[in-house]
Amino acid sequence: MILFSCLALTAFAQQGDQKGARMEPVVPENLIPPSPVLSVSEALKSFQIAPGFVIEPVAAEPLIDKPVCLDFDASGRMWVCEMRGYMPDIDGKGEKTPEGRIVILEDTDGDGKADKRTVFLDKLLLPRAISVLEDRVLFMDEHRLCWIRRKGDLPEGEAKTIQTDMMETGNVEHRPNGLLSNLDNRWYLAKSDRRLRRDGDDWILEPTSFRGQWGIACDDYGRLYHNNNSTLLFADLLAPNLLQGNPGVKMKIKDFVQLGGNRVWPARVTPAVNRAYMSKAHGFDSDTLDPKTYKLVNTTASAGMAVYRGTNFPKEWYGTAFTTEPVCNLVKAIRIVEKDGMLKGELPMGESEFLASTDERFRPVNAYNAPDGTLYIVDMYHGIIQHSTYMTSYLRKQTLARGLESPGFGQGRIYRIRAVKGAIEHQTNIAALHGLDLVKILMHPNAWQREMAQRLLVERNNAADIPFLAKLAVGGSTIARIRAIWTLEGMHALKAENLVATIRGNDAELQASALWASTRLPADELARLESILLAAKPASPEVVPYLARAIGPLGTDKAFGRLSELLKSDGASHFVREAAISGLDHHEIAFRDSQMKDSKDKDFLAWLEQGSKDIKAGTPSDSGLKGDELASFQRGKAMFHGEAACFGCHSADGAGMPNLGPPLDESEWVTGKPETLVKILLHGLTGPVTVDGETYSPNADMPGLGMNPAITDQTIADLATYIRNEWSNKAAPVSSSLVKQQRAATKDRAGHSWTAKELMK
Repeated sequence: MILFSCLALTAFAQQGDQKGARMEPVVPENLIPPSPVLSVSEALKSFQIAPGFVIEPVAAEPLIDKPVCLDFDASGRMWVCEMRGYMPDIDGKGEKTPEGRIVILEDTDGDGKADKRTVFLDKLLLPRAISVLEDRVLFMDEHRLCWIRRKGDLPEGEAKTIQTDMMETGNVEHRPNGLLSNLDNRWYLAKSDRRLRRDGDDWILEPTSFRGQWGIACDDYGRLYHNNNSTLLFADLLAPNLLQGNPGVKMKIKDFVQLGGNRVWPARVTPAVNRAYMSKAHGFDSDTLDPKTYKLVNTTASAGMAVYRGTNFPKEWYGTAFTTEPVCNLVKAIRIVEKDGMLKGELPMGESEFLASTDERFRPVNAYNAPDGTLYIVDMYHGIIQHSTYMTSYLRKQTLARGLESPGFGQGRIYRIRAVKGAIEHQTNIAALHGLDLVKILMHPNAWQREMAQRLLVERNNAADIPFLAKLAVGGSTIARIRAIWTLEGMHALKAENLVATIRGNDAELQASALWASTRLPADELARLESILLAAKPASPEVVPYLARAIGPLGTDKAFGRLSELLKSDGASHFVREAAISGLDHHEIAFRDSQMKDSKDKDFLAWLEQGSKDIKAGTPSDSGLKGDELASFQRGKAMFHGEAACFGCHSADGAGMPNLGPPLDESEWVTGKPETLVKILLHGLTGPVTVDGETYSPNADMPGLGMNPAITDQTIADLATYIRNEWSNKAAPVSSSLVKQQRAATKDRAGHSWTAKELMK
């Protein structure tokens, strides 16, 4: 398992191969086919795709080179980030040379294939995210979150940096990405606890939950979907930030769920990944390769995903998530099913994959809903997918054996998946629409069309569009009304009157979205909605948290009384108490004194007390340390969030990551005996571990730091001191002398991971 994910410095770095790990081949050489560079026509023959679907190229080299993500403009053209410079050879030499580009791909003859390429920006360092607006382009590279003005296809002026600190975390595989424009007019990131809001010419960073690793997606209701390398798909159960309205309160909330499991069925053997040698035969706890087929059993490189909401696939595929997996050379389909307010994942393909390839160089890294109603897949088409940081001697041999290290440049494909019997949407230039014609697109059955119409309406912010939007907000389909409400919110034109009919109604999805939107109303508009909110009857149990969240900010005696009723009737339901606390920001003491004099709910009373202290979101924790101990804490913090990338498995808030690492915040393993923590940092931990009464069984062992000569006793002491005094933790700092002592006392382990049982002795 992984307890402290300092991977950038340890187990998978070639210079730091795990001491004692047997890295001999597991897959018989005669079963490993060659991996030549295939032409597009040859690559198409390598695909195994679900019945009734076809895959066809939209763009390929020389028109595109090492694509990793894209966004469409309002005319339906692709703007693509080319991560040129990523692993140009097996050692990553030249990676720091800015060779990346943002290019525009266009289909000028209407045959469904791009035939025109325009370079918008070049000399970028590993660009990894993009969002295209009418007047500017948002993008992320290795070190910056930026925007640049555009005039058509030409940039104007220099790129302006919004933020750099958030980008200086981890290596290239562990940096923020995504830039998903969501229903609520915010841009959400993967591998980050920030979101982005436009304010005129400025961009505001706001706190949000830490999500994902590579790629992020949304559904029609603004719920977010994400993953990590070892998990195919997570789904948020609530609208983003619904439970984060009270920044002074720290609540342990699991408001997301894993969907569909992590099992994969690759089309070819999968030896070229570090996990391939981690079998029982080599002293590990479990087989990561199927001993009969020599194929990976579980995902190891889950990447970008999309929740399909187009018009080309059969109706039963609407709302299905598609997650790319470049190491296994496949795209996984997970059907999202909602029942009683909970989301579940089903596997429509059973023990096979929606798309899989026998071509080892097929590297799908992102998926998108397309303007024509189909699904687009971005294929990096690069032999090496694992970063040099994790290049073990085992993986080096595998890579060189099949020539995967070259060519370093020049390949890349973007594919379109369509249903054989499905219609293709006619290309509509939404950029040319205005007024009522543009508002009508909010009713379009293709989600891409709806989302683009909202983006344009919000960007243009034309007052003449408001009456059309207000009319749509009270009449039309559920999806169209939700879009109209949030378009008005994005234009700062949302009024109480736009929400009355929806809150009074019995459509659960619409009612929940309207209640969510009400939390964005200014105080005077919210006051006009008070009687409606207090009389509202939730259309289903999953609406109750939204109602509790919406009532709290009213701050009146009647509102407190209604909120108290909800807590008594539904307080045991998921998220209701947390939503109430979230909405009571600045009203905690008044609510406590008027409604909770006889309450025995100690947790709720403690939350009210915390919230009353008015701690602002993002306020640095006060470690209480001084002098050399504070300096050690700061060095440990930089290491945790930076080079060591520990946050990648444990989250920036120490809450842990499912299937990767258990929580560090309020963990007895962290704040208990410092000797135990040091032993874990030195030699790692394997197997399940129980934290605060809950058992965690991550998918891989935690590697120890002690075998890496670059890691000093002081480095380990710094990390230990930091995590023992961050978040809610308050424990004695750790000295380098203690680390030195424990290193000497346990030297015979030679990097052999501890079990929890051993440490408890």
